[in-house]
Amino acid sequence: MYSYNHKFERAARARRAKAVFFTILFHILLIAGIAYGAGAEVEKYTPEFVKTLLGMEGDEAPTARVEAPKP
Repeated sequence: MYSYNHKFERAARARRAKAVFFTILFHILLIAGIAYGAGAEVEKYTPEFVKTLLGMEGDEAPTARVEAPKP
């Protein structure tokens, strides 16, 4: 009876995905700004898996660096 246009459905999905992305980005920036302005120790509250993703040093003991003799 009615012909449904899938173009509108795809456009709505794209708008929702974009809105979710920008909402998450905004909240991350907001929380980071508040933490930076308050002088909070970010490393103290950051989970270990986030530290490894960001490349931050963990609580592990530092490994010894051995230099090989140069020929």
